Amino acid sequence: MSLMIAGDKIFEYMVAYVLRNNGYIAGVPRRKLGGRGTQHQVGVIGIDLNNSPFSLNTVLLVAARGPELADPDNDMQLVRNLKATLLDLEQTLPSRRELIRDLLDNNRGDLFHRIYGGKKVKETLTVNYVGGIFVAGEFSYPAWEYANAHGIYVVHLPEAIAGEPISNWYEKVRSVLSDALDQDGNVTLPGLLKKTKKLGDFKNLLTQLQQATDFELLPEHSHDLFTIFNDLLRTAELSSLARSLQRTALATINGYPVVLEYNVAYKALVDAALTIYERKIRTIKTVATATTYKPLDVVHMQTHQIEPTADQQVQRFLYRVERENTPESIHHLTGAVYIPNAVLDKRSLERFRLKMPLKAGLSLVCEFCQEAKPMIERVTN
Repeated sequence: MSLMIAGDKIFEYMVAYVLRNNGYIAGVPRRKLGGRGTQHQVGVIGIDLNNSPFSLNTVLLVAARGPELADPDNDMQLVRNLKATLLDLEQTLPSRRELIRDLLDNNRGDLFHRIYGGKKVKETLTVNYVGGIFVAGEFSYPAWEYANAHGIYVVHLPEAIAGEPISNWYEKVRSVLSDALDQDGNVTLPGLLKKTKKLGDFKNLLTQLQQATDFELLPEHSHDLFTIFNDLLRTAELSSLARSLQRTALATINGYPVVLEYNVAYKALVDAALTIYERKIRTIKTVATATTYKPLDVVHMQTHQIEPTADQQVQRFLYRVERENTPESIHHLTGAVYIPNAVLDKRSLERFRLKMPLKAGLSLVCEFCQEAKPMIERVTN
């Protein structure tokens, strides 16, 4: 029998998995975050350690909402709740700075547990809190405007992953999770069996989820459930979901985050970026010293089709790479980019640039041009 876990909770874990594959130290905190006025239960947190001088570490607080119809009241309330959390946490910044980058003697997992594992009354680190609302499907435009007016980003994920609607994946995750315990009540997932100290907690959590339909997930429960979710993605039933989430990138257009899907291995993108960087260095050496121009090498993409999504404020750009002067490792690169209408104007719609961070100090810059006049298909029910 499938376990009754809220779809938005599963979607939260998908977002956390995407963040982990985009350079963030992402996870579910085991505790509530202590602000100036109260404590806040945050579903997913992403820590960005790739900061420059004169800037603080960025801590991304995530609110997630799956592929549901737009509800103006609920969407606006989602933004307001995240805004209130951000304001309260920002007012707790201590006068004596303690930065996350000073704690780099731990590995990534230990670092997250050290910050968001044990109980704290208030937050003690000096960081830059940023809010991100991840949605799949329609989102109320007034809520989108209100979020942007207060520095909260709204990121649109695809409505279908690995060729299936997200709602279908909800049911598959519940079904696979229900088999994580055998008839004798023993944990069956190999990855969890290696975590001997936590095995009892995992077993109790799965038992509670099977027996209680109204079981309330406390922060520590949600943290353990995310650990289980990561192990579920290693199963054969969910391998295509894991592979698709791994090939979902967070990129920027004019500083605004957008989602890009690609079909090649992550290593191929890194190899291409290194090849372009090396080629760029050789080209710069040939430029006269007095010349202020420094060539910017980009990967040229062709958008061959633009489709509407369930949210009329977002378009899906289908692209393929131009092979000329392109590193061989990404000759077969294709995919889609999900871009809000407000990010591009009529002029940049036909030609825009996108920056995809890969590693610290290494990014792939892509220039998208229309192959021809794309046909905007109508969404049919």
